[in-house]
Amino acid sequence: MPGRAVQYRRYGTARDVLEVARDLPVPEVGPDELLVRVCASSVNPIDCAVRGGYGRAFFEARGLSRWPMCPGRDVSGEVIAIGPYGPATSHSWQVGDLIIAATLGGANADYARVPQNWAALKPASLSFIEAASIPYSALTAWSALVDAAGLNPAQAAGRRVIVTRAAGGVGGLAVQMLKAWGAYVAATCSTRNVEFVRALGADRVIDYSKESVKGLLHDFDLAFDASFDLEEALLDALKVQGDARYVSIVTPKLRLIDALGLEEGLRAGDELLAERVAAQRLLGRSYHWAFMRPNGEALKVIAALVDAGRLRPIVDRTFVLEEIVAAHEHCESGRSRGRIVIDLGGGS
Repeated sequence: MPGRAVQYRRYGTARDVLEVARDLPVPEVGPDELLVRVCASSVNPIDCAVRGGYGRAFFEARGLSRWPMCPGRDVSGEVIAIGPYGPATSHSWQVGDLIIAATLGGANADYARVPQNWAALKPASLSFIEAASIPYSALTAWSALVDAAGLNPAQAAGRRVIVTRAAGGVGGLAVQMLKAWGAYVAATCSTRNVEFVRALGADRVIDYSKESVKGLLHDFDLAFDASFDLEEALLDALKVQGDARYVSIVTPKLRLIDALGLEEGLRAGDELLAERVAAQRLLGRSYHWAFMRPNGEALKVIAALVDAGRLRPIVDRTFVLEEIVAAHEHCESGRSRGRIVIDLGGGS
């Protein structure tokens, strides 16, 4: 049956450009893909930023911006078709499977096409709404901690890790993942979120509105930076000549491309990263920028943590698809605690 999808045809504010298109044909499933009836999705800060024009030069050059654009990077739903020539994976997909996935866009719709190796079975203990708050945020944390910084969940016990913006969707899941792996976690957040972050398991919580991180923390093994202005303080908190690692998910790369153009921006970003890597290498540290990578195998590990009771979803507010403008505006207010979920009527 025909479906709905959030669309925009130019960059701008949520109220000016977002619309819900109706009676759209069901997409055809391609090779190596799953066609999913989306039961719940999300609004992430990156959705709002891209809708406003952030990264447009990069996304357009890579063919990732085709009008009309559909936002949404979390999928929680039911497989209704399976494409031919699927890759050899550790899971044999079947119609009717309930799945989660993180995508690069297009999930704020009744139907989404998802590469087979991006998906994992939905945690059995979660509703579709709860499950939609997990994939993109958890894989952003995984891409930073595991893929970029090289933290192995099997050897994380006893490591001392700093997590900034720990009440957000990414930070909150990062705290829980690290505690599930046995790490010691110091976390930053605002006054209203101190008890919330402590309840997530953080060993030390710093209220950044009352205390400066600089000078408070020492001899840490890893800094996970989701902030915009704490890099210097976090680097000061790391061990010297101790294989400490800094990783940021808030990098200047796309801003440089927007300001300087694709080629010059890429060059400037590469030079800046190389300078910082070299400077930290002299101190016996590694320095990384991280970007979310879809990863079905990692999602399987994350889903197992959820079903074992080691990681819980953090849902700030739920909106229906027709409230997408309000959902984007709430996201841009900076007041959300955890993830904003879009209910597409998929039930529990």
